[in-house]
Amino acid sequence: MNGAKVVYSKYVGTEVEFNGSNHLSLKEDDIVGILETDEIKDMKPLNDRVLINVVEAEEKTAGGLLLTEASKEKPSIGTVVAVGPAPLDGEGKRKPLSVSQGNSVMYSKYAGNDFKGNDGSDYIASDVMAVLS
Repeated sequence: MNGAKVVYSKYVGTEVEFNGSNHLSLKEDDIVGILETDEIKDMKPLNDRVLINVVEAEEKTAGGLLLTEASKEKPSIGTVVAVGPAPLDGEGKRKPLSVSQGNSVMYSKYAGNDFKGNDGSDYIASDVMAVLS
């Protein structure tokens, strides 16, 4: 991965200064995915990570009342955009994942890494709790 653009978790790595430049030393597990373009929706997740396009929060209550931005509940449902190649088992073979691109899924609201796409769409790299379709 030398020279590749990578996406990593917010609070990981060790900052080092080398030859007057600041660098970040990361472990492979800290890297969420690889970016081949500047668009987050094109990220290639690593291992068992999943990139999810987040469903927009409800604008109104069931009774028709408009919700303020502060009162909207953080969504926990989205559509899988990309799936990592799966982790390796003890024999070096890939374990199949239970999700695939296009699945509607439920994920943990307060876990994972949040991203904003160039088009304003919200994405999250998170653990999937359930496949809905």
